[in-house]
Amino acid sequence: MRKLLLIAGLPCAGKTTVAKILSELTNAPVIVMGDVIREISEKTGEEPHKVAVGLRRREGRRAVAMRVLEKLKNIQSSLVIVEGVRSIDEVECFRENGYDTYLIYVVASRPVRERRALSRGREEDVKHVPTITLRDLRESIYGLAELIVYADMILLNEFERVEDVREACINLLRRLNIVS
Repeated sequence: MRKLLLIAGLPCAGKTTVAKILSELTNAPVIVMGDVIREISEKTGEEPHKVAVGLRRREGRRAVAMRVLEKLKNIQSSLVIVEGVRSIDEVECFRENGYDTYLIYVVASRPVRERRALSRGREEDVKHVPTITLRDLRESIYGLAELIVYADMILLNEFERVEDVREACINLLRRLNIVS
């Protein structure tokens, strides 16, 4: 059975960094669910958050996961990392389609996430700085908050150094028996 490492967490918690490191450690490819939204946004000219809300409203909470499933058909790897899972519906969608899933929830405090938002400079991040609360609330409507309850692992990512995140990822993979 193919395995998926599903990465969830609030904006600027470090999901992308964790996914990149896990990919380096396992040689697994990464699919970013936000890229699915950004691709549609580029085609339609609509803001990404409006695309995300509209897509899920029209097609249901599994809409983005269904598009990721299409991308998975073209990947031969036995392990794939999917970054940006937003709801238990998406997790269940992957499970129901034959994937063995491991849900990793990445957590960082609001002050740390605000600093990261300023440093990475994405438009959707800096609009809400100095407070990231509005974006957090928007993300919660997708079901992100409930995922922490279902997480197989929670990675507290308050680290300043990438080397420390890497060590946490190595420990996480060992605890999940993905690597020895």
